[in-house]
Amino acid sequence: MHTFRNTLLLLGGVAAAGVAAAEMKTPETSSLFRRHVEPSSGVVSYILDTRIAENQQSLYFTQQSMSDDGRFVVFDISGGERGNRKSFALLDFLTDTLTPLEIRGSIPFLDTVTADLYWFQSDGLYRMALRAETRKSEKLCDVPAALREAGSKVHRLVTHTTLTSDRKKAFLDARVDDRFIQGMLTIATGEFEKWGEADFHINHGQVNPTNDRMALCAYEVSWTDKDGVLHRIENIDGVYPRLQLLEPGQRRMIPPLFNYATHEYWAPDGKGFYYCGQGVIYHDLATDKAERLAAVKAAHATMTGDKRFFTYDYSVGPWYRGCAWQVGFYNRESGKEVFIYQSLPAFNTKENPSTLHPDPHPQFVCGEKYIICTINHGDGRMDLSITPVAQLAEMTR
Repeated sequence: MHTFRNTLLLLGGVAAAGVAAAEMKTPETSSLFRRHVEPSSGVVSYILDTRIAENQQSLYFTQQSMSDDGRFVVFDISGGERGNRKSFALLDFLTDTLTPLEIRGSIPFLDTVTADLYWFQSDGLYRMALRAETRKSEKLCDVPAALREAGSKVHRLVTHTTLTSDRKKAFLDARVDDRFIQGMLTIATGEFEKWGEADFHINHGQVNPTNDRMALCAYEVSWTDKDGVLHRIENIDGVYPRLQLLEPGQRRMIPPLFNYATHEYWAPDGKGFYYCGQGVIYHDLATDKAERLAAVKAAHATMTGDKRFFTYDYSVGPWYRGCAWQVGFYNRESGKEVFIYQSLPAFNTKENPSTLHPDPHPQFVCGEKYIICTINHGDGRMDLSITPVAQLAEMTR
């Protein structure tokens, strides 16, 4: 039950941030969550039951939705399927409150140590210090002149915001008209260093977490140019072309194991990257060889830094945007799998696919203590779910 004081805190949002708290809450103890037990497995998760929007959704799987100290969770909020556009919201476990951040833009980047949030809007890069008593949007730099002058319309600066380890630069995978331009933005000066340009739809750019001179991109999909001509993705010299490794002045296509790849992500140490295909595949940069680490069905996957545990999602039945999903956990040491959610109902119908990207996108957060993902209950709304990892490790020993 929420007390009147809790309701005031929820409405107070940022003002409540200064309220002293005897103890920081957790997903297990917060009044904002309800406990859920997956019937098929007994896995316990905690679902954000208090609503400030019709849809409450975790960030994209390559981003971190929760700070390392467990205090903050940043998530997407939106109205109905044809309603309001997405914006961001903040959960603060110190005050046990939810606050709409009233900002919109690219998929944001949360610095999990400092709790600074970065995102791109149409006019440049912004930052918000979540630990500040008064949280304000701070513009860091404008759109680089080199990109503004590259064509008549800048469609995109980034697919999802990704920063170098010192937070001084951001990698851009921009689209200007029908040009796909990649490079590095120096935040302090707004200067853009162009690394390369592709004549196909290259996106999902992410800088190597330990090497500022390397980035991973995707030749993701078929695309339509400004004249309405459809360009279908096709094999190049017999190779499925998704995996694109970039360095200044050069781009190399990485042949995927089993000649298929989707949803790639850097390993935390930057020594390789992994992707989904026939299982979860790891590509080692030093040896330039690929290895299947987890023989599971996966569309999006993240793994722990020691490559021991994996979490992933996969469609149940035919895939379409908004289909039914399952979310799993795999222990590589034992070879055992357990479902966090075995079958989540569809968000909508195949005839009316979603525009809100309602995939689970599971990710390890808070120093790998929890898994955050998005779930659907079949009631036309998305919910945020947090699952403690310790129980999953024990179940799959």
